[in-house]
Amino acid sequence: MKKIYLSFPISHFDIEERREFAAKRAKYLSEVFDCEVVNPLENGLGQDVHWREHMKRDVQFLLECDTIFMCKDWEYSKGCRFEHEVAVTCGINVMYENNYWVFEPERKL
Repeated sequence: MKKIYLSFPISHFDIEERREFAAKRAKYLSEVFDCEVVNPLENGLGQDVHWREHMKRDVQFLLECDTIFMCKDWEYSKGCRFEHEVAVTCGINVMYENNYWVFEPERKL
């Protein structure tokens, strides 16, 4: 089964809001692409662990994936930019939310 790594800004956000954000995207990606979604919030490390340790673990998970999905506003996050660079350098397929995300229930029309 293919794996998609979910890259999204986490630092400086409410962690529960980020969990909900990631869950919505993971559900969408797993249904549309019939794949396993790797969520960095589920890397096995606690929130009290230093950012660098999270990034080390996240890169390990990213390198096991076929694709990275860059969520909106990724370009403003140091961690996401790093994950993007690793993916591009290592030849991992890159998808961008602006091109694939079609349903946002939190947005009112």
